[in-house]
Amino acid sequence: MGNFIFGAIIAVLGLAYVGGWDPGNEAVGEIVTVHQMPDVGVLDGVPDAGVRVKAVVKNAGKKGVLRVRAKLSTSEGEWVREQQLHFDADETKDLRWFFHEPTVNASNVQSWVEVSPGVRSVKESKKKEA
Repeated sequence: MGNFIFGAIIAVLGLAYVGGWDPGNEAVGEIVTVHQMPDVGVLDGVPDAGVRVKAVVKNAGKKGVLRVRAKLSTSEGEWVREQQLHFDADETKDLRWFFHEPTVNASNVQSWVEVSPGVRSVKESKKKEA
């Protein structure tokens, strides 16, 4: 029985480390909106066409850290941007990510934003084909 309890404790600590779980973190993220648009960014001092993903993220809990992850999927591949941000209680932030990887010829452009810990929802934005 002692080995089982020890193993369970190690498993929980391992998941906490890998997943970034913090029992003292009382932030609860909520994704309000997600939008994407073609845009031009500057990469190494040179203009580069790509896709900008914008999201409004709100902390519906107490102050703490939220992990926000933006994902872009196109006919040319998938890319991810992730960051951990401190939020005060009830704070809302406008976040933006620039993806320079897809070309202007990319099709089926879709973006998702996830937040954790938070409300279990993923917001998605799709490019409207002309």
